Amino acid sequence: MANPTQGRSSSILPVSGRQAPQQAVLLWAAPQFVSKCGLHVLHHGRRKPPRRSFTCSASRLPSTEPPYVEEMLARENIRTRNTERKARIQKHLEKPEFSPSAYDTAWVAMVPLPDTDRQAPCFPQCVEWILQNQHCSGSWGINQFGLLANKDILLSTLACIIALKKWNVGSDHISRGLEFIGRNISTVMDKQIVSPIGFNLIFPGMFNHAIRMGLEFPVRETDISGILHLCEMELRRLAGEESNGKEAYLAFVAEEGLVSLLDRNEVMNFQRKNGSLFNSPAATAAVLVHRYDDKALQYLNSIVSIFGTTVPTVYPQNIYYQLSMVDMLEKIGISRHFSSEINSILDKAYIEMRK
Repeated sequence: MANPTQGRSSSILPVSGRQAPQQAVLLWAAPQFVSKCGLHVLHHGRRKPPRRSFTCSASRLPSTEPPYVEEMLARENIRTRNTERKARIQKHLEKPEFSPSAYDTAWVAMVPLPDTDRQAPCFPQCVEWILQNQHCSGSWGINQFGLLANKDILLSTLACIIALKKWNVGSDHISRGLEFIGRNISTVMDKQIVSPIGFNLIFPGMFNHAIRMGLEFPVRETDISGILHLCEMELRRLAGEESNGKEAYLAFVAEEGLVSLLDRNEVMNFQRKNGSLFNSPAATAAVLVHRYDDKALQYLNSIVSIFGTTVPTVYPQNIYYQLSMVDMLEKIGISRHFSSEINSILDKAYIEMRK
């Protein structure tokens, strides 16, 4: 008589417990479609007849979704991402986020406390922010262009160094900042690198002021001459320029550049109702560094009370930020999706310009 197990695969599974050698279950091979799923025999108890339960692992099964279903799910994911992206853009348009400016914070940190013979900072929290936010490279500022050093970072670093030197704090921070500027001094005169507004007047003026304060930059004399020459070239250019915005430009950069381009009354003609110059914390603070002005001080007090230890580049800046966002959306061709928000921003800008 033929062996009934012949030609079939089998396995001996021991029953749980100490009597396993005496009790064994001969498991006949299951049909092929079951064995692919994974067949498990579970025994419950020692004296009762074994109960068998079969479980199938779904993860081993091939996908049964038709191709059009997968394509539909992919399109749905794209729609979800686009909706989330649109919501983020709308949020930025309606309520701009403010980024701290190391440069403007440094100027605010330089403002002396009134009635103290200019011997103490009016905003010590800004001085502390400078001490706590130096990068390991020795610099201050936000690297927006992916470069190790750019002109904005160099200008921010120089301003922070001067602020710390003014109040005789952070000698180690000052040393690291001076070394950073020394390593990257060629960037100052590199015409291929984007310059902030007024850089060729402001940086040389502040650089010269820092030298007069006793700060020693690890640079060559030719570098110093080259930096000061930038200011001379810019002044020559401005002398031959006739434009309606020239006086406003000079007022904007004169105080920060520590150069006498306009007298005090001409500069203060550009003071706004909120006490600021051009809604710029740095330009407003530069006025207070040289002379006291009650409205200007109120403006800075209001900003610091809002932001705490640092200030943004422009405040209030909603309209500036929003208009730049509108310009960006126009350039990339998706402004039609935000027509309601854009119309609201343009209406607000028109009202601001009429004031």
